[in-house]
Amino acid sequence: MEKLGAQDLGFLKMDTPRCPFHVAGLMILKKPENAPRNYIRGVVAKCGRLNELWPVFNRKLRDPDDLSAAAWVEDDDYIPERHVFHYALPQPGRMQDLVTLATRAHERPMDRSRPLWEVHVVEGLGRDRFAIYCKVHHALMDGVGAMKMLQGMFSTSPRARLEFSPREDHHATSPNSSLLRQLGTIRKGLLRQYRAIPELSRLLAHMGADAIGGRADAMRLPFTAPRTLFNNELDSRRAIVLCELPLGPVKSMAHQAGGSVNDVLLAICGGALRAYLLEHKGLPRSSLVAGMPVSLKTGAAGAGNKLSYIMAPFFTNEADDLKRLQRVVKVTSSAKEELSRISTTAAEDYYALIMAPTILLTLTGNATRVRPAINAIFSNVPGSRKKLYLEGAELESIYPLSIVTDAMGLNITVLSHANKLCIAIASCPRDQPEVESLGPLLKQSYKALRTAM
Repeated sequence: MEKLGAQDLGFLKMDTPRCPFHVAGLMILKKPENAPRNYIRGVVAKCGRLNELWPVFNRKLRDPDDLSAAAWVEDDDYIPERHVFHYALPQPGRMQDLVTLATRAHERPMDRSRPLWEVHVVEGLGRDRFAIYCKVHHALMDGVGAMKMLQGMFSTSPRARLEFSPREDHHATSPNSSLLRQLGTIRKGLLRQYRAIPELSRLLAHMGADAIGGRADAMRLPFTAPRTLFNNELDSRRAIVLCELPLGPVKSMAHQAGGSVNDVLLAICGGALRAYLLEHKGLPRSSLVAGMPVSLKTGAAGAGNKLSYIMAPFFTNEADDLKRLQRVVKVTSSAKEELSRISTTAAEDYYALIMAPTILLTLTGNATRVRPAINAIFSNVPGSRKKLYLEGAELESIYPLSIVTDAMGLNITVLSHANKLCIAIASCPRDQPEVESLGPLLKQSYKALRTAM
């Protein structure tokens, strides 16, 4: 049994039938040449054994109806058919049919009585391709961890095949030594929290001074974002928009601007959101604010979540594409410098300061009665630079899909793969008319910024 951390517990509490809290990946693959007729069935069968590859997939909640003492326990009743599903698209296997199917799967909450993951294998996509949609509850792992796990299924060799090795034995420890270790961990944790207070106070003081001084090119305080049509109460419907951009030119633009790929993407998104809101007469005077999750986990860290946040403007109030990028670089550089000065504990506490009122407002149905904490979640996850293969099938694209919830109804997540950037937008279409236009608008914004540089 393993007790859930505060962040993981928060994600479970925010999970509702209208706003399920899982992260996902939609992968498009090209079947290998001369694949046997039962090739896809073989892939489905191996996906049913992923719990052997990743022991975290054997975790389930001890009592899904009582989160007062939430803990993970080992599942003793694993049935592959409860987690792995096999579909075929109607011919001619259009991409839009696949997106519709993935959208329906992304809308559905997960069964909390089972380990919180699913894999949907979809055959019949045009040009001899198939797709895999995989989702994992955010309480089980963060988006970065989920994407790394998915990529762990793949190999750089088309001849490699999934292999399943026996799981490692977990050696039991005596109750006394376990208790002593827990007491020691508690003492160290309290000491870290005590030392983090001055660091967190300085961070908030700097942000407050920027806000009072009216500095527009600075990281934003929580709950100061403008109201937009992305920040209403959601229903259970979802819309998914997919888009791709070339990685090489975006890297060149980042180098020219003295920033990062993340900065260029944030500026491109700012241009697309500006155009969309202007079209629908909903552009506020002040800029929309992006909440950018920052993983604090080290290479040795296990499952679960260890996150902080950067709150940066999209600069949707800036009409000039180049100036928008320059302003983004200035803000994110300053934000990264601020976070680098504080400990991991203080960074986590900053995230908790955002999450605690967000969870409370959501649970009490008041999320839309105050100013939004942020307008949209924006995340950029590094992927593989090389071609990847699964059971001989080449991975063409991998789109990361994430969470929307009341007052935060837009999520833009990017994953680099080989020589391109795969962008997935998740939203609730009820109050967002023609939200599918964001895909073409992202491409237009990219072209406009490239022309301006």
